[in-house]
Amino acid sequence: MDTNSMNEENVSVTPENSQETNSLNTNSTGSESGQEEKKETDPSANKKARTLKTLVVVVLLLAPIGYIFYKTTGTPAVPVETVPTSPVSEVASSENAAATNPTFSNLLNLSNVYIRNGMAGKSIEPLQKAIAMNPKAAAAYSNLGLAYTCVQKYKEGIEACEKAVQLDSTFQLAKNNLKWARDEQNKLLNAIKSLEKTPENKRDIATNSGLGLYYLKLEEYDKSIDIFNKVISKDSKNSAALNNLGTAYMLKNQIDDAIKTFKTAIDANSGDQLAKNNLAWALGEKAKIDATPKK
Repeated sequence: MDTNSMNEENVSVTPENSQETNSLNTNSTGSESGQEEKKETDPSANKKARTLKTLVVVVLLLAPIGYIFYKTTGTPAVPVETVPTSPVSEVASSENAAATNPTFSNLLNLSNVYIRNGMAGKSIEPLQKAIAMNPKAAAAYSNLGLAYTCVQKYKEGIEACEKAVQLDSTFQLAKNNLKWARDEQNKLLNAIKSLEKTPENKRDIATNSGLGLYYLKLEEYDKSIDIFNKVISKDSKNSAALNNLGTAYMLKNQIDDAIKTFKTAIDANSGDQLAKNNLAWALGEKAKIDATPKK
């Protein structure tokens, strides 16, 4: 591209100086008497003509150099780029601010950063701390409701949003979050109604797996556990059912049952990474409980 540009630059210079060349050529191609007369009256004419021609050639030769100089000096040697703040640095700086100076403002800001970066579950703890500092902060309750809804804990989400609206009846964002939480909960309820239209003795593994998962999301753990056990009774190596059953046990705080279930899932499929992650979670929670001094 630069080569073509330089060629274009040469062409643009040539016509301007070629007129001078042509005029000189016109004088030099006149009659012999004209040439002789010119030599008699102006002995230095030929010398001037040669000088002008030389100047034209020099201009033409220097044009590309001038162009390169212009292009070089007209732009910075090193491009200056504005580097946008990455999500990682935003999260890290917000976490640091909340850790070193855990004010209500910093905790609320951290929750916003978590939610904005798809980590709604992590925003729950700082929001709970913020609410402990200011129990009348509608914004904190609204964020908490949103976070719970994002992690499909609709009951807690609805309760938090209702509290936000109770504190500030004009808080439209909290009302929007409340509506969303209720809508998501209703979707699950409608899905359950649809699946339960199938008689229980005719429900296949897919139907019961769907019901068990929906009840798990609604935090109806006993119903979820009962249904997943039915699935496993028909398919003892059903990885999804075993993981969901273990999760239901965990959320019901039946950690030993959860550990046993996750181990069964790994025995059924040694490559089940989800079961391995869940087992590590369960063992970690058990270790915390065991490390807590008993009263």
